[in-house]
Parts: sequence; C-alpha cells; structure tokens
Amino acid sequence: MKDQTVASPDILERLAVVMAHPDDEILWAASVLREAERIVVVFGELQCNQPLTEGRRAAMAAFPLQTLDWYAMIESGISDSASWPNPKETAYGLYPHRALRHLPSFDARRYRAQFAELQGRLRVSLAGMKNVIVHSPWGEYGHEDHVQVFRAVAGLAGEMGFRVWVPGYMAHKTEALMHRNLRFLGRPTPPMPVDAALAEEISQVYKRTDTWTWFDNYVWPEFERFLPWYPEGAPEGGAATAADIQPIVFPKVDASTHPWKRNWKRDVMRSFLSRLNGLRAG
Repeated sequence: MKDQTVASPDILERLAVVMAHPDDEILWAASVLREAERIVVVFGELQCNQPLTEGRRAAMAAFPLQTLDWYAMIESGISDSASWPNPKETAYGLYPHRALRHLPSFDARRYRAQFAELQGRLRVSLAGMKNVIVHSPWGEYGHEDHVQVFRAVAGLAGEMGFRVWVPGYMAHKTEALMHRNLRFLGRPTPPMPVDAALAEEISQVYKRTDTWTWFDNYVWPEFERFLPWYPEGAPEGGAATAADIQPIVFPKVDASTHPWKRNWKRDVMRSFLSRLNGLRAG
C-alpha cells in the first residue's frame, strides 16, 4: 500500500508555531521548536490568578529560544465552559456557557472580542511564513482557548498564503469534536522525533516559575505527527483517519484535586447542553 504521509521537510520551511499558553509550545510541538523561525505564545495574564501571571512573565523572560514572540494577552477565563464532549463551534472558537464556568474571571464577552485583536497581531507575526503549526480544531485535550487560536490562524491562511498544520493529539473528552473535523485534515507527516532534551529544559523553566500547568510526571511520546488543514475538505483519498491521531497518555491523578468536576449540577447541565449541541451538529 502506498504511503500517503506528507514528507516532513516541507513542514519545516519558513515555519511558525502558534500556541495559546506558555507551556503549550513544548507540549504539542516539541519536535519542531528548534527549527521554527517564530514561536508565538498568545496569552499571559489570568486575572483570577496573579501568581500564575507573574510567574509567566519570569518564564517567558527565561525562555531559551530567541524566536519567541509573546503577546501576553489577557485570558478570558472560559476554560472548560464549553458543552463537552459536543461543544458548539463558532467562528471565534467554541461557545462558552456561563452555566458551566468554574473560573472567577470567566468573561465570554472578552473571549469573543479578542478574536479580532488576535488576528490583527498574527497578521504581523506570520508575514512571510509558509507553514504554521497551531492547535487542532478540537484543542488537543479540550481547551477553548486552543480552539480559538486555531480558528484565528486558520482564518488567515488563505489571505496570507501559508499552510496550516495541527498536532495529532486527542483525549477522550475531545474525541467527538475530533471526528467532526477529520474530513478537513489530510494525511499526517511521518513520525517526527520529540526533542526530549529541549522538552526537559523548557518544562523545567515552567516548573521553576510555578507556571507548569500540565502533569508533573508527564512523559512525552517518542514521536509526534502533524496533519495539514484543508478548509474546503481534504482531497479525495487523502483524508486523515482516526488512526492518524494519537491519544494523549494521561498520568493517573487524584480527581479530588479538581473539585469543580464533582459539581453534580454543573455535570448535569453540561450533559444536557452537550446532547443538545450534538443533535444540532448532526
């Protein structure tokens, strides 16, 4: 059977990496960071968490690659407020439900309004780029900011002439949204080796500044792949399949460390909204 993967050297030409939060770049694109001409990290301040905000300033100042372009935009606090596993997709990201909020700084109006600002800044940062790696349309493990950043980048591709690539990672939470978007994805690159030394170096910067938002005992896979995004749908015979997306291997954690997940009223509301949005999405 003919190998339909995309030749990996193509993706490295005039490459930019665009990620939502400090630490996303090393989690979802560790194999290409050294080769990228520009690494854009969008958000910085989380208004309900001043220590995280200050720590991010320190982390970005200590970032070891000189290609960093940090916007330090204010997060809108809408994480985990979509109706997972069947969120409502919008032009600016995913619809944030006030009834599902868990952060005090939840601001759906900011989430909608910042989309235009983000695209304006990206027009400057991505000028001349041929390839851009950005979050997937399901946001890897399922973060509304990730999906918004994807929408912002993908919406500029035709205008600016670059090719969009997304990381081939998913979680159980995002499986339905991943399947909904598979038809827009082409076959992946060959496996690209994760730069374990760089992953360790950068993750230690975040851990020293108390800004590491992932699992302390997370182990990167040996390889990762990226998939090209086709806004009109992948070419016939060249579409990605679910087998092209690798599940994120989550370390075992104590669920009690995430108290909002025990809120039964929120869980019931999420289930209702998810079912409703799933029916509307077909």
